Amino acid sequence: MTDERPGARSGRGPRRRTVLAAGGLGLGAVSAGAYAVSRGTLAMPVLAGVGEPYPPEQRRAPVPVARTALTSRTKVGPARHVYEVDRRPATFYVTGAFGARLDRWIALHRRHVGQAPDELRSYGAWVGSASATSWHRSGEALDIAGLRAGGRDLTSLRYDQWRDAPAPELRRRLALYWRTAAGLHHEFADVLTYLFDDAHVNHIHVDVGRFGAEQPRLIQRSRAQVQAVQAMCRHVWGRTDVELTGEYDDATRDATTRILEQVGGPGELADSREAWQAFLVATMRRG
Repeated sequence: MTDERPGARSGRGPRRRTVLAAGGLGLGAVSAGAYAVSRGTLAMPVLAGVGEPYPPEQRRAPVPVARTALTSRTKVGPARHVYEVDRRPATFYVTGAFGARLDRWIALHRRHVGQAPDELRSYGAWVGSASATSWHRSGEALDIAGLRAGGRDLTSLRYDQWRDAPAPELRRRLALYWRTAAGLHHEFADVLTYLFDDAHVNHIHVDVGRFGAEQPRLIQRSRAQVQAVQAMCRHVWGRTDVELTGEYDDATRDATTRILEQVGGPGELADSREAWQAFLVATMRRG
């Protein structure tokens, strides 16, 4: 008998977005475009299409599918999947391509954040009752609540549980939250955090659609991406002069350019996918 709990709606679970999109897909333990970090600098990546024009954003809508058309999974990489609502291991249902992308993200997290989770907690993936415009309905979205190992939290994405923590603890949790979010932004173009709206205070939502098989890049008009960059500057890099405006303003541009110079990354953040990846990898590694 299959377990449908990850797809269930709950009073403790999140509300669903209506139009959601995300980024690139690839295979292997880490992205082909990921930067290697050595002696404090970022080595140039091996990335197909370097120097080519940006891939166009897609305007496709999610295609609702039956659960039987999806792949059943119990793990993301080596981490077992646990439904956050009842804290029990559970099957979730996604497309094969989306599952592979999740595996790639958690390998990236293990490599650059340095955590080895044996448990991923979520509010679920496929939801049969979701709106036809939701990526959950197509099996191409996941709401991630946290990563654990050995029965303890590694990174909690439950901002609702610790946002009122004492200042030192809050700083530690925010840094881990945004280092984890950096890895998700490396693999998905749309990553929705607690800054997006109140529906995301207990998880980070990721889904697919915007670039298809292409790697994500910074979209300057994306409030979700720009707010995340600004939060990374503040909470990981200590750039408290950067405000969480959601606008790609001069302070954000200057701070990210300085960070890229510091780690040996190329150009400015909005110049290329390579610069975007370099910033995110450096953020993940900044412990």
